[in-house]
Parts: sequence; C-alpha cells; structure tokens
Amino acid sequence: MIGAGALTLLADDQSTEAVQMPTYPASCDTSTLPNGYVYPDITSTMPYDRHSLETGTKTDAKVADDCGVFETQKQFDLFSWATFVALNWPADDQGNPKGDSISAHPDAPRVWETYLSPTQIFKADGSTPDAWGTPEHKHEDGKPKRVLLATSKKTHRPHVLDEVNEAFFNNETPLPPIVDLNKEYVRYEIRINKAEYEYILSNKLYNQEGQANFLKVVGNQISFPSGQSGATPQFGAMELKVAWKKLTDDEVTSKKFYTIKPEVYHPYSKKYTHGHHYGLVGMHIMVRTKDASEWVWATFEHVDNAPRVDLRGNGTRKVDYDPSKEYNFWSQDKGKASIAGFSDASYAAMLKAQKTNEAAGKPAADYSQEKADRIPSQITQVITSNNDVIDSTWTNSLNAEMQKKLKGTVWENYRLISTQWPVDSGTGRAGNPAPISLGNPVMETYMQVNGSCMNCHAGATFGPLNSDGVQTNMANFSFMLQRAHKSSTSTTKNDSNE
Repeated sequence: MIGAGALTLLADDQSTEAVQMPTYPASCDTSTLPNGYVYPDITSTMPYDRHSLETGTKTDAKVADDCGVFETQKQFDLFSWATFVALNWPADDQGNPKGDSISAHPDAPRVWETYLSPTQIFKADGSTPDAWGTPEHKHEDGKPKRVLLATSKKTHRPHVLDEVNEAFFNNETPLPPIVDLNKEYVRYEIRINKAEYEYILSNKLYNQEGQANFLKVVGNQISFPSGQSGATPQFGAMELKVAWKKLTDDEVTSKKFYTIKPEVYHPYSKKYTHGHHYGLVGMHIMVRTKDASEWVWATFEHVDNAPRVDLRGNGTRKVDYDPSKEYNFWSQDKGKASIAGFSDASYAAMLKAQKTNEAAGKPAADYSQEKADRIPSQITQVITSNNDVIDSTWTNSLNAEMQKKLKGTVWENYRLISTQWPVDSGTGRAGNPAPISLGNPVMETYMQVNGSCMNCHAGATFGPLNSDGVQTNMANFSFMLQRAHKSSTSTTKNDSNE
C-alpha cells in the first residue's frame, strides 16, 4: 500500500486528533493522466485551481474506487506545475507577463519577483503597506531597481538577502543553517501575491491594532481568498518561500540555474556584498483554492540538489546517487563534506554542525574569511512510507514530461517534489494531508521524516496575546499575520504587547 501512516494534527481549538490518510494500492501509481486532464502548456496563464487544467473531454475509462485519492493527487500535481511555469514567466515591473516564451527577456523579473515582500506589508511602524507594484528600490533616475529581498527572523532588515537559518522556524530554537559544498550559506526569501495582499490591506490586518479591531468586528474568522475557475473566476491567496545558493563561476556558465545578482546582508559581520550570482535551488508555493480550503502546498527543487535515501520498511539507508553528477548539497568525497547525511545523522552531529556553522559566522574582520570554518551540509532527500509519492512512477513521469516541454530553457533543471493537499477539505483543520509528510531538502532538511507543511501551518495564529502570552486566534494556515507590528501613531493600549 502507498501512503500508509498516521499523523497528529492541530485542530482549530488547539486540541490534537490522530488522523489517517487514505491508502491506495501500488497499482494506482501509473503515468496515466487523470481523466479529462492534460499536461500544462508552457504558457504565462496562471491557473485559478486544479480544474483549470480540465479539457472538458473525458473518456469512458474507469478509475478503481480505491484509486480516487491518487487521481486527485495527480490533478493537484498538474496544477502545481502550471502554477510554477506561470510564476516564472518574465514580467514587467507591475507583474504582468510579457513575451511569448518563458525564456524571453532574460533580464526581466519573473512574475513572482514583482510580488510584495512581508516587510513591504507589515511595516515596522505599523503604517499602511506599499501600494501594489511599488518597487522596494529605485535607481537614481527613478527607475525600478531589482534587489533580492529576504526577511530575517533575527534582524528583519529589509531590501537584502539576509536569512541564513533554515527558513520559517522558531526564533528561540532555530535549526542549523544550510551550507553548500563551497561553504556558502543558503539564503531565503518570502513573497505574497496580490490576492492575499488585498485581503490584508482591506481588513487592516497589517498592524496589531487592525487585527484587534478585526476580532471585535468580524470575529475569529480569517479567510483568505480562494481561487476558483468557472463563470466568476478569481485567484486565491498565495505565499512563496524561495531558497538560493551562491554560484561558482562554473555554475554560472553552466546555465543550469535561474540566476540573479542580489545585494546580500551578512547578519553576523553586518556586512553587505553584491555582484555575485545566486541560483534558485528551491521554491515552496502555498496557494488557497475553493476545493482545498486548507490550501495546496507545492514544492520544487533544482534537479542537482541532493540524491535520495530510501527509509521505507527495512531500507538500507543507502544513498541512491548518480556518480556522474555533481550535487549542490551532497558529495561523494567524504573529505569535502565532513558531516554525515542528515537523514541518518545523530542529533549530536546535527548540533555540532549548528554550533560550528553559527560560530563561523560571528564577528570577523572580513565575512569572506569566515567560511573556512564552516561545515558543508551533506543533504539527502529522504523517502519514507509517508511521502513515497515523491519517488512514484507518476511524479517521475510528470517531471520528465514537463522538463521535455521546457527543453532548452533553464527551467528544465527544476522538478516538482510533490504537492500536499487536504483529502478532507473544509474541515477547518489540517484536512488529512496527502501525502502525510512533505519537505524540501533545502528548506526542511532536518524534519523530512515527519515534517508536514499543512500540519505545521494548522497552528498559525494572529491577534492579541492572552493572559498567558499566547495567540489563540487561528490565522487560516498563514503565519504572515504574526509579522504585524504596533502602529507608531496609536495612542491606545495594545493588548498584544502585554
């Protein structure tokens, strides 16, 4: 059976409930498209939901009753690929797609790069967010200036790429940073689409006072827009989480990465660097659709990131690597990466890497000298019975088909890891996620076995703190609202600061 396993999920009332994802026979795993669906075209058209990929023409082919979940998985995977293609289409400064090819206008930003960052929406003084389409930076002549932005949970410094701890974890207990084989930190950033931005803006959820007022007037009913096709189509809220690695000259000339030249902030030495190429190595796409109210979670990676380790059943933990391939985060040369693969490393080894890599980033005369003491991460993609759809016939064939469609472009070097979606949508909780666990090796490196996008985000809260210093109001699976600050113009007491 595929997909067997149980997971404890956080419900709206903060209680826990053990749920079981439906299982299905291995015979369901085929390369056959779901009935009435086609592979996405390479087009700038953003899909509203999975039904946007339907052709309206269905065959008489019957799907076995116990394969229904896997057929829906296929539909969401097609939706994920269509979304990834549209997001990475070249765009003008307002985010409108331009050009008749995904490889046209190589110097233009991608559609998603025109989306706003959290620091443009949740400002330190609690003021009104930037208008949509406002560039974070401008050249002296007033024209938009492309600068890669990431928000550090430690510094919240805007306009620069500065996040080094693995993204989106608790500040008090951050997981170790990821270090590539060249001893360079992986960097992260976050973007929010217009549908989510407009919901936050119209409900004044961008500061703490606005959130408190929302609770009084509307109640604990955060409900981000849901995408839907049909007679009255609309786009759903979307959040993107992106990972980058610094490229060597050889990696730049290989033309295997989507690259940018960002300004980079180094949080320990407080230095800025620029002029270096960074390559896209990972992307989470979190989007809400009407038929998946607990959101849909897709994650993509660069094909050369890491080999896989099979931990299913009595797996040997053997790394399934291609000896002809140069991986971004795993080395056959034991002398090049001195920490064992995190898939089977002891907790002590993980802490050793954390201590060493964080110490290496602390005060030094020149940040470039600090990397000498860093330990490269030896990362693998972990396959278990809870996420084996990652290595399924369907996922591999879908990626091969889309890479063939993208042949000759940089995007042929990326692949879908999988899509997580709620089997029981509309439950107001984590909806029995399929697959049970899902993680990206460069974003959830240390929690691949049990990590779940949906389970993690089910506990997202917002609004004032209670008497115990805890937020108890559910935020519809988004942690973004926790970034709100107190308004500097407020003259009233804010309970969230008590």
